[in-house]
Amino acid sequence: MTDTATTPPASTMTEAPDADQLALPGTALPSITLPELAALMEAFLLVATESPTIDDLAKGAGVEPDQVTAALDLLNEDAGRGWVVQRHGKRVQLATAPRFAERVRTFLGLDRETRLSSAALETLAIVAYQQPVTRAEIDAVRGVDSSGVLATLHARELIEPVARLQTVGNPIQYGTTTAFLQHFGLRSLADLPPLGQIDGKDARAALDAAAAAGRPTHEDASVNHEASDRSAEDAS
Repeated sequence: MTDTATTPPASTMTEAPDADQLALPGTALPSITLPELAALMEAFLLVATESPTIDDLAKGAGVEPDQVTAALDLLNEDAGRGWVVQRHGKRVQLATAPRFAERVRTFLGLDRETRLSSAALETLAIVAYQQPVTRAEIDAVRGVDSSGVLATLHARELIEPVARLQTVGNPIQYGTTTAFLQHFGLRSLADLPPLGQIDGKDARAALDAAAAAGRPTHEDASVNHEASDRSAEDAS
């Protein structure tokens, strides 16, 4: 009597992945460890012509977005590298490490960047901490018209329109850009320092209150609508 059991071909044999391995769903690729996935993310970011999103990276690697996030976090834990992973919203890119900024500029033959004026820094700080924020809200915080400063910051690609406030006139709301992160050597907006206190008061609360003073209220909207209705009646 012979044993009829057969050994399956090597190509069909599978092994349970180790605990430190990540399964690649929907693909014939083998399982991949977290360090190897981090290396793959590094390769993707080096060849990407535009800043990819977390979803783009996940699709390219055949893994879940949260696994990509874990891999990017692992890359950023290595402080010895000459670059950092920067995140702006859902987009990701590699940037030179801030500690090498001066030497990189020298290597590339770039002149030292023009310093921002105090007004520009003040306005940029408001946008960074309050974004998305309208010009009226910025004006309310600063107490002066900020049109010129906003135009300068926009021209230098440090801020950009990100949305429109759903109120009368649909004013533009501004936010910071990837160039802002690069300019200040930040990996993400989460690296912004806390505001702390000003004159014994919470700076965040004071900033929120000042910005709210420049935000249209429902009563303002009603008055504007009533004025528009009267104008339409007069025209008819």
